[in-house]
Amino acid sequence: MPACVTIFDKKCKPLMELGEGPYNTLRWNPKGRILCVAGFGNLPGDMTFWDVVSKKQLGSNKAEWSVTSEWSPDGRYFLTASTAPRRQIDNGYVKTSCYNIEFGILSASVGHSSSEQIEWIKIFNYDGKRYFKKMFERLYQVEWKPESPDRFDEISELLKSVESLKLEEGKSQGQGSSQKKPVASIPTIQRPAAYRPPHAKQAAAIQAELLGVNPEGEMSKNALRNKKKREKKKAAEAAAASGSNNA
Repeated sequence: MPACVTIFDKKCKPLMELGEGPYNTLRWNPKGRILCVAGFGNLPGDMTFWDVVSKKQLGSNKAEWSVTSEWSPDGRYFLTASTAPRRQIDNGYVKTSCYNIEFGILSASVGHSSSEQIEWIKIFNYDGKRYFKKMFERLYQVEWKPESPDRFDEISELLKSVESLKLEEGKSQGQGSSQKKPVASIPTIQRPAAYRPPHAKQAAAIQAELLGVNPEGEMSKNALRNKKKREKKKAAEAAAASGSNNA
């Protein structure tokens, strides 16, 4: 006999009829507005998602052989999973893996076994559309990281924030592609110096030692001082010679 689901108010007056079906599970969304009606375990796994405020069905889907189900703390996702029997004895190993599902973190205890039984995790959006699926050789336990629902805004606000983040990421990527890459400056090529034979270099070195001039043609400090002295001496001699001629 199929189950019949009816929602009543606090005065036991019927508010909403959700119809009949192979159901044995009710899961209220943490935000209190959405209700998931499902048939898990030995039932086919049919799920329907209802908005009890607007009295509308948001969507439906199927999660066969599910033995566990839970809403995420932010109310955006509905988790279903098929886990290994607890009484099964196995010589395999068990490890814990974590998955980041946007605003929630999922912890799963997985293992390895020689048998061919396969378990899985399925996550659905609040309207019943499938969002995530992963298969495991052995899955013993899965649950959301405990968080207070008060930390999160309403589902509509969360969706707006996610969309705005996606738009900002798209704009930043577009701006990054439109920016022109800086043009690398072309290094100036220096021309090689004129060839000087070895004997010319040796002659220049000897001249530098005698006259105080370096090979590049610049005079040293001592050479400049001696040059000034010679110029003053010549000027004095020229002045004396001109004076004697006038007398």
